[in-house]
Amino acid sequence: MSEIQALKKTLDRQRIEYSEYAELKRYTTFRIGGPARLLVFPDNSRRLQQVAESAAEFGLPCKVLGMGSNVLVADLGFDGVVIINRSTHWEIRRLESLPGLGENVADVAVRVDSGMPVNSLMKTLFKEGITGLEWFAGIPASVGGAIYTNMHGGDYFFGDLVVNAALFDGQSTREVDGVYFQFEYDRSRLHDTSELVLWADLRLKKGNVENARQRASQQLKSKAHYPHRSAGCVFRNLSEEDRRRLNLPTASVGYIMDKVLQLKGHRIGDAIISRQHAAFIENIGNARATDVNQLIKLMQTKAAEQLGVDLKLEIELIGNFEELIAED
Repeated sequence: MSEIQALKKTLDRQRIEYSEYAELKRYTTFRIGGPARLLVFPDNSRRLQQVAESAAEFGLPCKVLGMGSNVLVADLGFDGVVIINRSTHWEIRRLESLPGLGENVADVAVRVDSGMPVNSLMKTLFKEGITGLEWFAGIPASVGGAIYTNMHGGDYFFGDLVVNAALFDGQSTREVDGVYFQFEYDRSRLHDTSELVLWADLRLKKGNVENARQRASQQLKSKAHYPHRSAGCVFRNLSEEDRRRLNLPTASVGYIMDKVLQLKGHRIGDAIISRQHAAFIENIGNARATDVNQLIKLMQTKAAEQLGVDLKLEIELIGNFEELIAED
């Protein structure tokens, strides 16, 4: 029996939904990506752990997708297990039950499963008089993805809200505090450890919900001009050191692509450096991952040659891109 057949048998026994050779473009905001060997849909944190544990047991590569943003999946897909995380349970916790909160930091703690969409959680908590997520309105991310990337909204970072979390490393589960993640701009320790977030405790507030709703509305309006069929900003913004060295008015990669390198609107196939926001690559039809990756390489090459800047990816590449390029 193959590893995939063994996993399917385990999933059948656990009554966990799955699909074979499902096109991943249906599950990404880019609408790009080939098939997963096995696509699995756990609907709670226990089943999420079971799937990841079984994949590890059978030696199968495994990747978790939440809302499918900030990723580019290869045209050849992913030869392993992709988990569409649908674990969305949440509950309000007593502060005294959570170590590490201390005093004067928050008056509400919420425990939430990693598959919960941040926008859905925000709207649900507004009904409970709880605020704090309004700065992230309009960003298509799950709680787990927001932790993985230390998602930012304006000057606010999701990692600042994390008190504790449960992580699974393929064999065992443990609880860690927020310091463990070593949050940086668009990055957390999970990029190195590949641990899976099962749930997290977030420090939030009992606040003025009407003000929070207005802020969320403003955040949504500010994103209205962003391309929809994209993965968000492709690269991290420049460092302050590079901005000063180049005497630029902003560290925005979008400004550099538009005003400095004049790459805005450059197109390969159906992938284009967006005319709406040049920090984005947009799928305007049936773009391939190859097309997007070639634009990424072009942007990096021009920035290195003309500005001496090493652009760092903000999105994650999933699948075998080297093989894809070699066959093109």
